[in-house]
This record gives sequence, structure tokens and C-alpha cells, in this order.
Amino acid sequence: KVIENLTNAGVKAIGIDINMSGPDQFSPQNDSTMLHAIKKSGRVVLAGKVDETTEQLIEEGSSFVTKIKEDYGNIFFTADSSIGIVQPPPDYDGVFRRYLPYIKSNATQKLVPSFGFALLNKYYGLENKTVAKRSDGFFLLGDKKIPRFDRYTVLINFYGAGGTFPRIKLIDVLDGKDFETIDELNTGVDLNTWDDPEIGLLQSGVFKDKIVIIGSTMPEDRDLLPISFAYGKQKGDNIIYGAEFHANIIQNILSNNFLYVQSKESELITIFLLTAFSFYASSFIRKIKFRIGFLLEAANFFLIVFILFGIYKASVFLFINHKLVTVIVSPALAAIVGYFSSTAYHFLKERRQNILIKGMFGQYVSKNVVNELLLNPDKLQLGGERKNVSILFSDIAGFTTFSENKEPEQLVSFINEYLNEMTEIIIANEGTLDKYLGDAIMAFWGAPIEVEEHAYKACLTAVQMQTRLNQLSEKWINASEPNIQVRIGINSGDVIVGNIGGVKRFDYTVMGDNVNLASRLEGANKEYATSTMISEATYEMIHNKVLVRELDLIRVKGKTKPTRVYELIGLTGDPAAEVRLKTLNEYYAGLESYKKRNFETALTHFKKSFELFSDYPSKVYLQRSQNYVANPPPESWDGVFEISPNPPLADLRRSKSGLLTEK
Repeated sequence: KVIENLTNAGVKAIGIDINMSGPDQFSPQNDSTMLHAIKKSGRVVLAGKVDETTEQLIEEGSSFVTKIKEDYGNIFFTADSSIGIVQPPPDYDGVFRRYLPYIKSNATQKLVPSFGFALLNKYYGLENKTVAKRSDGFFLLGDKKIPRFDRYTVLINFYGAGGTFPRIKLIDVLDGKDFETIDELNTGVDLNTWDDPEIGLLQSGVFKDKIVIIGSTMPEDRDLLPISFAYGKQKGDNIIYGAEFHANIIQNILSNNFLYVQSKESELITIFLLTAFSFYASSFIRKIKFRIGFLLEAANFFLIVFILFGIYKASVFLFINHKLVTVIVSPALAAIVGYFSSTAYHFLKERRQNILIKGMFGQYVSKNVVNELLLNPDKLQLGGERKNVSILFSDIAGFTTFSENKEPEQLVSFINEYLNEMTEIIIANEGTLDKYLGDAIMAFWGAPIEVEEHAYKACLTAVQMQTRLNQLSEKWINASEPNIQVRIGINSGDVIVGNIGGVKRFDYTVMGDNVNLASRLEGANKEYATSTMISEATYEMIHNKVLVRELDLIRVKGKTKPTRVYELIGLTGDPAAEVRLKTLNEYYAGLESYKKRNFETALTHFKKSFELFSDYPSKVYLQRSQNYVANPPPESWDGVFEISPNPPLADLRRSKSGLLTEK
């Protein structure tokens, strides 16, 4: 009766979401009437299930065979073969979000439209067994393009929780003028909710051109499905009836109101960008120099939390405003992977940097310097940079003659002992050992990290080296070894410091004119028979902390400006050095007269100084004064002597003869 009434009301499709797998238990006539009504209407879709077919005996020739009866669990299938499968797939969490356009029956090996799509076949006038075609990214049903979620399903764009679609009681459609309900019989009042001229549903036009789904709302029928929408009032209020579930996907297709799924290409790009952003943002934070490292890691943690929150908010925004379903888990994992990748990268980078620093400086500077570089690697610029440093060169006087009388094994043992002792002093005073060249040592102060009073540290090292050498000499003399002397040159100034060399082989060293000057001062000691010579630049930096004797005004080849040089006698407060200075009164008196071109007076003072104290620099000036008394210099004479260039630094065991030549 309801089918007849709805058909007369002009509905386009009637879906009966009720399992009718067996005959009417009260009257076979009822089934016959139902079958007739379905055929007459031509607009009814029945609910069916796959693989719930029955078997029957069919006569073939002289025997009977068993064949599958195609009815999909509904006895009225034969009315017009319009069936829709009501077996939607749940997600892994048991919630229903997807819809199957069709299902394959293993029993019949046929594709059967799902319940909603079968109703749409009726609505659009398609054949009953029409199955949506799968194409690239869509399912095609007539001229409708329905976005695919995966290979077999579409996403349902739910319009709300249960009760969103209008519900009409079955009895109200049934109650016409020629049908009396129990209530009408009991009360004697004829209501006629269906065809009453004023309030009847038939006259209201509510069913005109609509799709009507008939389903049970009785809880005991268990036609209830959990979906992804809820009222939010209590747990479990995300349940809707099966009829409403089908109504949502049907309305989606009727209104072209679809949910679109983020493409795989877009997902991959998002994952890549988030991984890169997370990696570089985390790396940028780690580059910030902050004393409390924990705060940087806390900032990184909050960065990742912010990214994850941003992914969530963006996903919700796109879903609500653009009906785009985006992935959340893989981008979130990408951000986390980017963070941990940055952590691993910087850990390996720091480890490699630590190994590099230890390998590069562990043997050349003190452990304190190495630890400082490890804690603050930004203080180490591995490329060339300009720095103000103090450079020290030392060399054993007469080493060539000394080595000729030694067996190679003895010579190596001697050199190792000597270099070890000198190196310990350099490193203890925060110096950087540059290299050994035979018996020569090159060191500097002020790089790779800043050293306060680097000029003083260099001079302190020179004094301690000479003191330690005197102690070693006593031992060597007792062992019948000849006495040796070491000449030291120190200069301070700007140099280029960094990794010098090829791509695969390089050294951390210093270069520049100030380095060459320090090397030449070491060699110039031979002219004056001094042990340690420092430049004017070094002396001016620490003049109140050292005791020196002015030696000469010299000009290094390649430079126009002369350099005043000093003999380092000792440090301020050293009693022995102060006693030594008192013996230089005659020397300074002679030097004063010498500068004023009063060579005869200068000769007298230098002679007295040499005879009393055997002072060799006094002898040098004595000879010069004698020469100038006999051959006065020109009026342009400025007292400057030029130093001829030393041989290359690679051969510091060179002859020092002729370093000073008269201008």
C-alpha cells in the first residue's frame, strides 16, 4: 500500500532497506501482493546482500543439477531485478565513512550496485543493473563524476548526525481514506494523514520527484551505524540508522556535494616541504648561540608542536571550507622525522667537528684550548682570516755541526727530547704549535682562539725555553754532550691564519710579512750573539712587563719602514734580569753617542762595556764605531741596517752568516 501511495505521489525512487529473505509467515498472498506492487510501480529498489543466494534443482535433459539462484537474499528480486547491496565497509576503528558504488558477488561473479547507487539508477532512469565505472580519480554514473577515495570506495560528506534528513512515519503514508488504522478504529475518528484534502501528505507535494528510503528505526532491528559526526552530548551519539546512512551519499551525488581527497602528488610534496622546513627550522634554532642549550632544545620541541598544531588546523580548515580531506599522519611524521634528522645531522656534524678540532689541534695546543674550541666551535674559522697574533721562531745554533758527530739514532733521540720539552712549555702557555722543521720550532699565540696578552705569553715562553735549555744543558754536558744554544725571534702583528694547503692536505698555520719578520729576527740573533730578539711591535704591547736591551734599528728586505729590535733579557720582577740590566750602563751610553754620530765617544763606552762584561753587542758597535771614525758616514745616514732575506722557511737549519749588511 505504501508503495502504491508513494508512486501516486510522484516519487522517483523507493528504497526498501529491510531484509526480506524469506516468505511472509502469515500469508503467501501477502508476498504475491507485494511482488505485484513492486512490478507495477517500477520504482522500487530492494535491499540485498552478496553471497546469500540459495541453491535449487533444475532439470537439464534427463537429470537434475544444482544451480545458484540469483536473488541476493531477497525473495522479491524477481519483481524487476532492482537490487542494492547494503553492506558498507567500516574503517579500522569501526566507524563508517566510506561507501561502495558496487560490490562483486563471489557466488554469481557479477558486479552489483550498492543500495544508494541502485536508487540513483532509478532516479536518473538508468538500467537497474548499471554499475558505476571506475576512471582516473572518479567513479562515473551517467554524467556524474564522483571523486574516489581509494580504488573501490568514495567518502561520504555527512550532512550531520542522526535526524538530519526529514523522517515521516510509515503509518502516515499508509493512512488514506480507504485504510483504517487501529487508532481510527478505536477512536472512531477518521484522520487520513495521507490524502486529507487540507493536511494530507499527498496534497503537500513533499514526495514529488524525491527519493524515499523505507527503513527500520526500531533499536532491536540493529540497523544502526557509527559515523564520524555526533551531537557531542554523550558517548555513542554518533549513531545513525541505515536508511540515513544511504541518504547521505545519495544527497552528495544529487547535489554534487563531494569530499575530495588530497592527491598522492600533493601529499608527497607536502611531506617533502614539511620535512625540509622542520629540518632547516630546527637547524636554524640550533645555530643560535645561547649559553643554556636546554632552552634551544625546548624551542625546537615547541617548534614541532607548533607545526603539528598547524597541520591539524590546516586540515580542519580545508575540510570545512574546501571539502578537501588531507592526510595528517604522514605530514606529522614528516615534521617529526625532519626534527630528528636535524638532531642526528647536527650530532654527527658536531661529532665530526669535534674529531676535526681534536685531530687538528690536539697535538698543538693545550687541552683547555681544545675544550674551549669544542664548546665554542664558532671561535674557529676554518678558512683564512686576519688576526693579530704573536709569532715565535726558535732554532738550535750550530745544529749542522752538532748533528755531524751523531749517529742517526742518537740524533733522533736528542731531538725528540729537546722538542718535547720546548713544546710542553709552548702549550702550557696557551700557544699553538705550528710545525717542526728539523730542530726548528714555529709557534704562535692568538689563534685559533683569542689569547689575552699574547705578546707577553710569547715572551714568557721564550724566557722559560731558555731557562729549561740551561737545565738540560747541564745534563747533556755531564753526558759528554756539547753545550748548545737556541736562538729565538718574536714578532707581533696582523697575519692571515687558517687552513693553508690543498683540498686533501692542509695545515692550520699563519702567513704574512709579520711571520717572515719573526723568522728573520730569530736568525738576526747570530749577528749580535744574542739568544732572544723581539720586535718593536711586541715590545710596545708589553713594555712594562719585560726587561729588554735595545739592539738596533733594522730594515727587513721588502719593507721601507725600519723596525727597532730588542734583546729579551727577562721579565719584570726577575732579580737576575735586573742585575744584568745594571751591567749595560756603558752600552747605553755608547748607543746614545752612536745615534748622535759621536763615534769616538761611543767607541770608548762600547770598548769599556765589552772589556768589563764580554758583551758581544758592545763588540758589534765597537767595530762599527771604529769604522765610522775612520770613514764617517754621509749626512743622510740614519743608523738603519738592512737584514738580507733568510732562505725559505722549509730549511731553517741554514747558515745565518751575513744577515746584517751596512747600508
